[in-house]
Amino acid sequence: MIGVDTNVLLRWLIDAQMVDDDAPDQTRVVEDLILQSGEQFFVNHIVIAETIWVLRNKVGQKKNIIRDVVERILHSANVVVLDSDAVSSALNTFINYPGDFSDHLIGEVNRKNGCRTTMTFDKAASKSPNFSELQR
Repeated sequence: MIGVDTNVLLRWLIDAQMVDDDAPDQTRVVEDLILQSGEQFFVNHIVIAETIWVLRNKVGQKKNIIRDVVERILHSANVVVLDSDAVSSALNTFINYPGDFSDHLIGEVNRKNGCRTTMTFDKAASKSPNFSELQR
């Protein structure tokens, strides 16, 4: 198995013109690696969160497009996602509640590890059932 960094995953997922001048060549290299190598690729939580942040904040993608992208990652035969159940659950709360994906991932990982709630000052994240807003 081979680990994948965010910049590699992004080259696989988005149009090369949206990234930078080196992207077309890098995109071809990544596509050859992922699609033709026969290897398994490991994507961890941080890479997923960074990828979604770039898609939302730098590329301007809507939540429904991001859902499709993450589902593509989760269902790729040669991609293994760290705790895919938590990522999938975080994706669902991200789609249905305000807040950043990383917040929802934190809440899901904490829930899966026995936390009944996650305390936060983040008003948007606190709308999710996995969080409770901490009052001053």
